[in-house]
Amino acid sequence: MIWLTWRQHRLAVAAIAAVLVGFAGWFLLLGSGMRGSLAPGELSGCLGIGVDCGEWSTSVGLLSELQQTLLPLIPALIGAFLGAPMLSREIEHRTLRYAWTQGVSREHWLFGKVLLLGGVIVLLGSAFSAGYMYFFQPAVPEWSWFDSFGMAWPSFPALCLFGFALGVLAGTLTRHVLVGMALALFGFLAVFLPVVAWLRPRYMSPERIPVDEYYRGEPGWITDFTYRTPTGAEVDVWEAMRMSGVPHESRSFGSAQIDQLQQAGFTELAIVQPGDRFWTFQLVDATVFAVLAAVCIGATCWLLRRKAL
Repeated sequence: MIWLTWRQHRLAVAAIAAVLVGFAGWFLLLGSGMRGSLAPGELSGCLGIGVDCGEWSTSVGLLSELQQTLLPLIPALIGAFLGAPMLSREIEHRTLRYAWTQGVSREHWLFGKVLLLGGVIVLLGSAFSAGYMYFFQPAVPEWSWFDSFGMAWPSFPALCLFGFALGVLAGTLTRHVLVGMALALFGFLAVFLPVVAWLRPRYMSPERIPVDEYYRGEPGWITDFTYRTPTGAEVDVWEAMRMSGVPHESRSFGSAQIDQLQQAGFTELAIVQPGDRFWTFQLVDATVFAVLAAVCIGATCWLLRRKAL
Protein backbone atom coordinates (compact mmCIF):
# COMPACT_ATOMS: atom_id res chain seq x y z
CA MET A 1 0.00 0.00 0.00
CA ILE A 2 2.83 2.39 0.81
CA TRP A 3 4.59 1.75 -2.49
CA LEU A 4 1.34 2.02 -4.47
CA THR A 5 0.42 5.31 -2.79
CA TRP A 6 3.88 6.73 -3.46
CA ARG A 7 3.81 5.66 -7.12
CA GLN A 8 0.41 7.21 -7.70
CA HIS A 9 0.93 10.50 -5.87
CA ARG A 10 4.68 11.08 -5.91
CA LEU A 11 4.53 14.13 -8.22
CA ALA A 12 1.93 15.97 -6.14
CA VAL A 13 3.66 15.04 -2.87
CA ALA A 14 7.04 16.13 -4.23
CA ALA A 15 5.62 19.47 -5.40
CA ILE A 16 3.95 20.13 -2.04
CA ALA A 17 7.14 19.14 -0.21
CA ALA A 18 9.19 21.47 -2.40
CA VAL A 19 6.86 24.38 -1.60
CA LEU A 20 6.53 23.81 2.16
CA VAL A 21 10.13 22.79 2.83
CA GLY A 22 11.34 25.52 0.49
CA PHE A 23 9.45 28.17 2.43
CA ALA A 24 10.66 26.69 5.73
CA GLY A 25 14.26 26.93 4.51
CA TRP A 26 13.72 30.51 3.37
CA PHE A 27 12.28 31.44 6.78
CA LEU A 28 15.31 29.90 8.51
CA LEU A 29 17.83 31.65 6.27
CA LEU A 30 16.00 34.96 6.48
CA GLY A 31 15.63 34.78 10.25
CA SER A 32 19.25 33.77 10.77
CA GLY A 33 20.56 36.52 8.50
CA MET A 34 18.42 39.21 10.13
CA ARG A 35 19.51 38.14 13.60
CA GLY A 36 23.13 38.60 12.54
CA SER A 37 22.76 42.07 11.03
CA LEU A 38 20.00 43.89 12.94
CA ALA A 39 19.97 45.08 16.54
CA PRO A 40 17.24 43.54 18.76
CA GLY A 41 15.14 46.72 18.67
CA GLU A 42 15.40 47.01 14.89
CA LEU A 43 14.68 43.31 14.46
CA SER A 44 11.51 43.52 16.54
CA GLY A 45 10.24 46.55 14.64
CA CYS A 46 11.08 45.00 11.30
CA LEU A 47 9.28 41.74 12.03
CA GLY A 48 6.35 43.43 13.76
CA ILE A 49 5.47 46.30 11.42
CA GLY A 50 8.08 46.19 8.66
CA VAL A 51 10.17 49.24 9.65
CA ASP A 52 13.94 49.58 10.19
CA CYS A 53 14.62 46.51 8.06
CA GLY A 54 17.65 47.95 6.25
CA GLU A 55 18.98 45.54 3.63
CA TRP A 56 16.18 43.10 4.42
CA SER A 57 13.36 45.45 3.37
CA THR A 58 12.78 43.73 0.03
CA SER A 59 12.63 40.23 1.50
CA VAL A 60 10.37 41.26 4.38
CA GLY A 61 8.12 43.16 1.98
CA LEU A 62 7.85 40.11 -0.27
CA LEU A 63 7.00 37.89 2.68
CA SER A 64 4.35 40.38 3.81
CA GLU A 65 2.75 40.26 0.36
CA LEU A 66 2.84 36.46 0.34
CA GLN A 67 1.16 36.38 3.75
CA GLN A 68 -1.73 38.36 2.27
CA THR A 69 -2.03 36.31 -0.92
CA LEU A 70 -0.45 32.89 -1.48
CA LEU A 71 0.46 31.46 1.93
CA PRO A 72 -3.09 31.30 3.40
CA LEU A 73 -4.16 29.36 0.28
CA ILE A 74 -1.54 26.60 0.58
CA PRO A 75 -3.96 24.26 2.44
CA ALA A 76 -6.59 24.85 -0.25
CA LEU A 77 -4.07 24.04 -2.98
CA ILE A 78 -3.11 20.85 -1.14
CA GLY A 79 -6.77 19.86 -1.20
CA ALA A 80 -7.12 20.69 -4.89
CA PHE A 81 -3.95 19.06 -6.21
CA LEU A 82 -3.52 16.10 -3.83
CA GLY A 83 -6.84 15.48 -2.10
CA ALA A 84 -9.32 15.89 -4.95
CA PRO A 85 -7.54 13.62 -7.47
CA MET A 86 -6.95 10.83 -4.94
CA LEU A 87 -10.33 9.19 -5.60
CA SER A 88 -11.70 11.07 -8.60
CA ARG A 89 -8.80 10.05 -10.85
CA GLU A 90 -9.33 6.41 -9.90
CA ILE A 91 -13.03 6.78 -10.68
CA GLU A 92 -12.37 8.45 -14.04
CA HIS A 93 -9.86 5.75 -15.04
CA ARG A 94 -12.11 2.93 -13.77
CA THR A 95 -9.30 1.46 -11.65
CA LEU A 96 -11.09 1.45 -8.28
CA ARG A 97 -12.86 -1.86 -8.78
CA TYR A 98 -9.59 -3.50 -9.77
CA ALA A 99 -7.96 -2.26 -6.54
CA TRP A 100 -10.88 -3.54 -4.47
CA THR A 101 -10.73 -7.01 -6.00
CA GLN A 102 -7.14 -7.50 -4.80
CA GLY A 103 -8.14 -8.40 -1.25
CA VAL A 104 -8.37 -4.75 -0.14
CA SER A 105 -11.71 -3.44 1.12
CA ARG A 106 -12.97 0.02 0.25
CA GLU A 107 -12.45 1.25 3.81
CA HIS A 108 -8.95 -0.24 4.05
CA TRP A 109 -8.00 1.33 0.74
CA LEU A 110 -9.35 4.75 1.76
CA PHE A 111 -7.93 4.83 5.29
CA GLY A 112 -4.56 3.50 4.15
CA LYS A 113 -4.13 6.29 1.63
CA VAL A 114 -5.51 8.98 3.93
CA LEU A 115 -3.21 7.97 6.80
CA LEU A 116 -0.12 7.89 4.58
CA LEU A 117 -0.76 11.09 2.65
CA GLY A 118 -2.32 12.90 5.61
CA GLY A 119 0.67 12.03 7.79
CA VAL A 120 3.06 13.41 5.19
CA ILE A 121 1.00 16.61 4.92
CA VAL A 122 1.04 17.12 8.70
CA LEU A 123 4.82 16.61 8.83
CA LEU A 124 5.44 19.05 5.97
CA GLY A 125 3.04 21.59 7.47
CA SER A 126 4.84 21.28 10.81
CA ALA A 127 8.19 21.96 9.13
CA PHE A 128 6.71 25.07 7.50
CA SER A 129 5.32 26.30 10.85
CA ALA A 130 8.58 25.62 12.68
CA GLY A 131 10.52 27.67 10.14
CA TYR A 132 8.10 30.58 10.34
CA MET A 133 7.98 30.59 14.14
CA TYR A 134 11.78 30.67 14.25
CA PHE A 135 11.70 33.65 11.89
CA PHE A 136 9.06 35.53 13.92
CA GLN A 137 10.30 34.74 17.45
CA PRO A 138 12.45 37.91 17.92
CA ALA A 139 9.32 40.06 17.55
CA VAL A 140 7.48 38.36 20.42
CA PRO A 141 8.78 40.46 23.36
CA GLU A 142 7.33 43.63 21.79
CA TRP A 143 4.52 42.15 19.74
CA SER A 144 2.55 38.93 20.18
CA TRP A 145 2.59 35.38 18.89
CA PHE A 146 -0.96 36.11 17.76
CA ASP A 147 0.52 38.12 14.88
CA SER A 148 1.86 34.83 13.50
CA PHE A 149 -1.27 32.81 14.28
CA GLY A 150 -2.25 31.65 10.79
CA MET A 151 1.11 30.02 10.06
CA ALA A 152 1.96 28.76 13.53
CA TRP A 153 1.96 25.20 14.91
CA PRO A 154 -0.32 23.26 15.37
CA SER A 155 -3.02 25.31 13.63
CA PHE A 156 -1.37 25.44 10.20
CA PRO A 157 -0.66 21.66 9.91
CA ALA A 158 -4.24 20.93 11.01
CA LEU A 159 -5.51 23.37 8.39
CA CYS A 160 -3.44 21.61 5.72
CA LEU A 161 -4.90 18.28 6.84
CA PHE A 162 -8.42 19.70 6.59
CA GLY A 163 -7.71 21.06 3.10
CA PHE A 164 -6.52 17.61 2.02
CA ALA A 165 -9.52 15.80 3.56
CA LEU A 166 -11.96 18.27 2.02
CA GLY A 167 -10.33 17.67 -1.35
CA VAL A 168 -10.79 13.90 -0.96
CA LEU A 169 -14.48 14.44 -0.21
CA ALA A 170 -14.91 16.87 -3.11
CA GLY A 171 -13.34 14.43 -5.55
CA THR A 172 -15.58 11.61 -4.33
CA LEU A 173 -18.71 13.74 -4.64
CA THR A 174 -17.99 14.97 -8.16
CA ARG A 175 -16.18 11.88 -9.58
CA HIS A 176 -14.24 14.20 -11.89
CA VAL A 177 -10.76 15.56 -11.20
CA LEU A 178 -11.17 19.13 -12.45
CA VAL A 179 -14.62 19.61 -10.96
CA GLY A 180 -13.40 18.14 -7.68
CA MET A 181 -10.42 20.50 -7.64
CA ALA A 182 -12.67 23.52 -8.15
CA LEU A 183 -15.09 22.34 -5.46
CA ALA A 184 -12.19 21.77 -3.05
CA LEU A 185 -10.95 25.34 -3.55
CA PHE A 186 -14.34 27.00 -3.14
CA GLY A 187 -15.34 24.69 -0.32
CA PHE A 188 -12.16 25.49 1.58
CA LEU A 189 -12.79 29.24 1.32
CA ALA A 190 -16.43 28.76 2.35
CA VAL A 191 -15.28 27.14 5.61
CA PHE A 192 -11.98 28.92 6.25
CA LEU A 193 -13.16 32.53 5.93
CA PRO A 194 -16.02 32.29 8.48
CA VAL A 195 -13.76 30.45 10.94
CA VAL A 196 -11.08 33.15 10.70
CA ALA A 197 -13.41 36.14 10.66
CA TRP A 198 -16.11 35.03 13.09
CA LEU A 199 -15.31 31.87 15.07
CA ARG A 200 -11.61 32.24 15.87
CA PRO A 201 -11.90 35.56 17.78
CA ARG A 202 -14.63 33.95 19.93
CA TYR A 203 -12.85 30.82 21.15
CA MET A 204 -12.73 32.54 24.55
CA SER A 205 -14.52 35.61 25.89
CA PRO A 206 -12.32 38.66 25.18
CA GLU A 207 -11.26 41.22 27.74
CA ARG A 208 -12.20 44.89 27.45
CA ILE A 209 -9.28 47.11 28.38
CA PRO A 210 -8.91 50.91 28.10
CA VAL A 211 -6.65 51.56 25.13
CA ASP A 212 -4.08 53.57 27.10
CA GLU A 213 -3.84 50.77 29.66
CA TYR A 214 -3.50 48.10 26.97
CA TYR A 215 -0.52 49.75 25.29
CA ARG A 216 1.27 49.93 28.64
CA GLY A 217 0.84 46.20 29.26
CA GLU A 218 1.58 42.89 27.57
CA PRO A 219 0.72 42.64 23.85
CA GLY A 220 -2.18 40.49 22.74
CA TRP A 221 -4.68 40.22 19.92
CA ILE A 222 -6.93 43.26 19.47
CA THR A 223 -10.07 42.02 17.71
CA ASP A 224 -12.05 45.28 17.82
CA PHE A 225 -12.43 48.69 19.43
CA THR A 226 -15.45 50.12 21.19
CA TYR A 227 -16.40 53.01 23.49
CA ARG A 228 -17.77 53.11 27.02
CA THR A 229 -20.22 55.93 27.69
CA PRO A 230 -20.17 58.01 30.90
CA THR A 231 -23.09 55.87 32.11
CA GLY A 232 -21.18 52.61 31.51
CA ALA A 233 -22.93 51.49 28.32
CA GLU A 234 -20.84 50.13 25.44
CA VAL A 235 -21.33 51.56 21.94
CA ASP A 236 -19.41 51.67 18.66
CA VAL A 237 -17.46 54.75 17.63
CA TRP A 238 -20.16 56.19 15.37
CA GLU A 239 -22.84 55.88 18.04
CA ALA A 240 -20.42 57.44 20.55
CA MET A 241 -19.91 60.46 18.28
CA ARG A 242 -23.66 60.80 17.74
CA MET A 243 -24.38 60.62 21.47
CA SER A 244 -21.62 63.11 22.36
CA GLY A 245 -22.43 65.53 19.55
CA VAL A 246 -18.94 65.28 18.04
CA PRO A 247 -19.16 66.51 14.42
CA HIS A 248 -17.94 64.17 11.69
CA GLU A 249 -18.30 64.03 7.93
CA SER A 250 -18.48 60.96 5.65
CA ARG A 251 -17.84 58.68 8.64
CA SER A 252 -14.34 60.13 9.04
CA PHE A 253 -12.54 59.50 12.32
CA GLY A 254 -9.18 60.69 13.60
CA SER A 255 -7.23 62.13 16.52
CA ALA A 256 -9.48 65.21 16.73
CA GLN A 257 -12.58 63.08 17.22
CA ILE A 258 -10.76 60.88 19.77
CA ASP A 259 -9.81 63.95 21.85
CA GLN A 260 -13.37 65.29 21.75
CA LEU A 261 -14.83 61.97 22.81
CA GLN A 262 -12.41 61.80 25.75
CA GLN A 263 -13.42 65.32 26.78
CA ALA A 264 -17.06 64.23 26.64
CA GLY A 265 -16.34 61.42 29.11
CA PHE A 266 -16.18 58.50 26.64
CA THR A 267 -13.48 55.85 27.16
CA GLU A 268 -12.00 53.98 24.20
CA LEU A 269 -11.76 50.24 24.88
CA ALA A 270 -9.70 47.58 23.12
CA ILE A 271 -11.43 44.20 22.83
CA VAL A 272 -8.46 41.91 23.44
CA GLN A 273 -7.48 38.27 23.58
CA PRO A 274 -4.48 38.34 25.98
CA GLY A 275 -1.17 37.07 24.64
CA ASP A 276 -1.00 34.22 27.17
CA ARG A 277 -4.00 32.62 25.46
CA PHE A 278 -2.06 32.01 22.24
CA TRP A 279 -1.33 28.31 22.79
CA THR A 280 -4.86 27.65 24.00
CA PHE A 281 -6.21 29.27 20.85
CA GLN A 282 -3.78 27.26 18.72
CA LEU A 283 -4.96 23.99 20.27
CA VAL A 284 -8.62 24.92 19.89
CA ASP A 285 -8.09 26.00 16.28
CA ALA A 286 -6.18 22.83 15.45
CA THR A 287 -8.91 20.73 17.07
CA VAL A 288 -11.60 22.49 15.02
CA PHE A 289 -9.85 21.74 11.74
CA ALA A 290 -8.88 18.20 12.78
CA VAL A 291 -12.52 17.45 13.60
CA LEU A 292 -13.62 18.92 10.26
CA ALA A 293 -11.02 16.75 8.52
CA ALA A 294 -12.37 13.66 10.31
CA VAL A 295 -15.92 14.60 9.27
CA CYS A 296 -14.80 14.89 5.64
CA ILE A 297 -13.12 11.47 5.70
CA GLY A 298 -16.12 9.95 7.47
CA ALA A 299 -18.43 11.38 4.79
CA THR A 300 -16.12 10.01 2.08
CA CYS A 301 -16.24 6.55 3.64
CA TRP A 302 -20.04 6.72 3.78
CA LEU A 303 -20.17 7.66 0.09
CA LEU A 304 -17.83 4.83 -0.87
CA ARG A 305 -20.06 2.29 0.87
CA ARG A 306 -23.29 3.50 -0.70
CA LYS A 307 -22.33 4.70 -4.16
CA ALA A 308 -21.87 2.50 -7.18
CA LEU A 309 -18.45 3.65 -8.43
